[in-house]
Amino acid sequence: MIRLFAVLTLLLGLSGCYSLSPTQIDDELAPSADSGTAYLVGVVGIWPKASYAAQEQMLLIRKRGSDEFASARLHNEFYARTARDVRETGHGIGTLFVMPLKPGRYEIYNVRFDRGRSVSWSREDFTIGMQLEAGKAYYIGDFRAGCVSPSDSTCLFLHSDHLERDAALVRARYPQVPGLQRLDMPNLYTATPFIREENGTSASVYKAMLSGKF
Repeated sequence: MIRLFAVLTLLLGLSGCYSLSPTQIDDELAPSADSGTAYLVGVVGIWPKASYAAQEQMLLIRKRGSDEFASARLHNEFYARTARDVRETGHGIGTLFVMPLKPGRYEIYNVRFDRGRSVSWSREDFTIGMQLEAGKAYYIGDFRAGCVSPSDSTCLFLHSDHLERDAALVRARYPQVPGLQRLDMPNLYTATPFIREENGTSASVYKAMLSGKF
């Protein structure tokens, strides 16, 4: 058994892990030939100082009044993962997502954290509204996750802004995407405690929890 595991590990190392898409978009939300295209751009990942993290952290997005949804995620396992577009010290990694959508009114309405043995999300949907117009690319920021303990299913995102860094990534990898414009999200607070501004009110308490100081 040990020899078999060693062989499998070697094969995985030689072939590389399976690369996953950072986005999933229901067909009803995907642009059509005559709808025009709006782009939603950001980063999802693991907060650099997090002591514990989920295998997968995900933002859920839907069009207002629709059951169809799209998602942006970082998946981080040995054998399968999304791209590590952003790397930092500690546990910090992030996946850039560039999501083409039909123009319209959208909202970030939930989150999902999969730790393998447990999955957590907000029991009640929240509403972070976004108006997306054709021919524009909207930057919604950097969402980095951590979990409170190795066994607790409590996880959350810290939100920050790195427009210049992420715009450079988009220009290099997606030259067809228009220049990014920052999308204001004044209702971000409605997602408390699942999304918090990294440098906002009470952020120090949440960061202490995620870094294992509490």
